[in-house]
Amino acid sequence: MSLLKESAIGLMVRLQIVVGILGFAGLMLYDQAGSALSLLYGVAMMVVNSIWLARRLDRTQGLDADAGKRSLYVGAVLRFIALIAGLMLAYQLGLHLLVVAAGVFLAQVVVFISALIGIRKEYKGGGLG
Repeated sequence: MSLLKESAIGLMVRLQIVVGILGFAGLMLYDQAGSALSLLYGVAMMVVNSIWLARRLDRTQGLDADAGKRSLYVGAVLRFIALIAGLMLAYQLGLHLLVVAAGVFLAQVVVFISALIGIRKEYKGGGLG
């Protein structure tokens, strides 16, 4: 089964999209179209990055440990290059890079919160002691 269709990663990607749309709508309410597009662009870059990572993880299933590590490292390098290329494109398009970075940050916060929720569900509040 594809990791993207599984609940945790699929939920994370959907939450990233929702956060991006809410941020876009909020900025549009304040007549900040340039910032809204920049924020949406940053979130979209991270959504694509998350989907790309999920597909890479999917392809590592069934590989031995060394081949899996190599695959993940190659994927990380490719995603980093794509991120730099995406930032260069944002600059060429005239987007506000600080707001693009804010979109990237918001999308990563969603990843962090999704991971925390997953950990809490896994341990069901057992905690230490």
